[in-house]
Amino acid sequence: MSKGDMISDIKAIEEKVPTKIKFNFAMGNFANSFLNGFVFGNLTYYYTEKLGADIILTGWAWLIFMIWNTLNDPIISYLIDNTRTKLGRRIPYIRWGSFFYGAVFIFCWFPIAEIGDTWGLFWNFLAALFLLDTMFTIVGCCFYSLPNEIAVTAKERASLTVYNVIAGFVNSAIGLVLPVLLLTGQEGIHPLFKPLMVIMGVFSSILLFVSSFFIKENMFAQMQPHEGFWEGIKLSFKNKPFWLFEVTSFSFSFIFPILSTGILYYIDYVIELTNIVSYAFLVALLLGILFGLVIGVWVIKKIRPKKTLILVELLMIFAFTVLFFVGRYPLISAVPFLIVGICFTGGSVATAVVTGDSIDNDELITGRRREAIYGGVNALIVKPALSIAQWVFLVVLDRFGFNEPVEVAGIVIKQPQSELTKTGILFAIFIIPAILLAISAFFMKFYNLDGPEWEKKKEEILSLHKAKEKQYFDSLKNSKEKEK
Repeated sequence: MSKGDMISDIKAIEEKVPTKIKFNFAMGNFANSFLNGFVFGNLTYYYTEKLGADIILTGWAWLIFMIWNTLNDPIISYLIDNTRTKLGRRIPYIRWGSFFYGAVFIFCWFPIAEIGDTWGLFWNFLAALFLLDTMFTIVGCCFYSLPNEIAVTAKERASLTVYNVIAGFVNSAIGLVLPVLLLTGQEGIHPLFKPLMVIMGVFSSILLFVSSFFIKENMFAQMQPHEGFWEGIKLSFKNKPFWLFEVTSFSFSFIFPILSTGILYYIDYVIELTNIVSYAFLVALLLGILFGLVIGVWVIKKIRPKKTLILVELLMIFAFTVLFFVGRYPLISAVPFLIVGICFTGGSVATAVVTGDSIDNDELITGRRREAIYGGVNALIVKPALSIAQWVFLVVLDRFGFNEPVEVAGIVIKQPQSELTKTGILFAIFIIPAILLAISAFFMKFYNLDGPEWEKKKEEILSLHKAKEKQYFDSLKNSKEKEK
């Protein structure tokens, strides 16, 4: 039977993903995002400002780590895509990797090296990055792949992403508030910080383990033949829309770590929280993330994912540029931070939909579902952005004359900074991301998986999935009959 006959025999129906699956996926992804996001967003600050690590050596650690960070993803994603078990291709890695993931997260905050031990902290920092990212790759690659197996239509993918972003809002709130309360504005490490890290590590492991029993994946994908590693990489190059979108992926992957790390330095050295007004920007950022849940989905429905991403990028360019000039004034900064928060959420929703569309386009080209290999190929582009962002931030600090903290009786004491250094912090957090966003918006103009024609192709993909699922269950039925 030809592909066309198969499609005509199976009428496309309105796709509906059960709420239970969306909820459990969001909970699992919350745990995954917290474990890696909290480390990558705060570990640099924690080591340099609280443990006395050298900022230049820490920057070099990020660059060395970038090699492993880039190479492990395509290798691990290839293994995951070609895994065949009764539980599926993804679920075993989430379920059994959960405990190791939590243990490595806890290790990140309990270094073996002593405070002020320059080289000891360098190696400890590097080990933490290597171990944490390995578990993030194993578990995170599965969560990168699953949304595009769970849902096919833009409507259901956006709905799934809303659940994800709601969980992400809680994640963002914890990720912003905890470091501000327990790491900034004080000397030394707050006594509650380390116990909370242990609790969050254990809780996240349990959440990942439990959620793995309620997440669905397309079992029919296991019927497709094993694919050679290099074959998978080569086939991805035929998918031009994917590579255009990767410019945006790189930009967002660069912006978020530099913003999450930089905001701690911004609080400690640029605005120096002294009263309730000083927190206005933080409240505005959180409110923006919350508002973006509703606004993002509404905008996607109105103007589609491609135009939503371009709009988000242009608005963030405007907000970041304004923040460079008014960033020293928390109350005035609240408005552009509100815009950044809205765009952060809107961009997350749109990015998830566009990612799924790019992988769907690959299925039309190759006839296979290859989500994890795309996770690996995507990592070749975006994972270096994480390391480069942290390295660039630390280099900018050094070039603008940053005075590193000094150790006094086992406590690391921060030093006053010049106006030039404060300008450098603002430049690193706001102007560099704005430049990247401008480049990204330009390339998104040429992304063509958009409009009515693409929606018709997505109906074809949904029909193909129905056919593959039927074929899978028929094969199971036949196997059982043969056993009898």
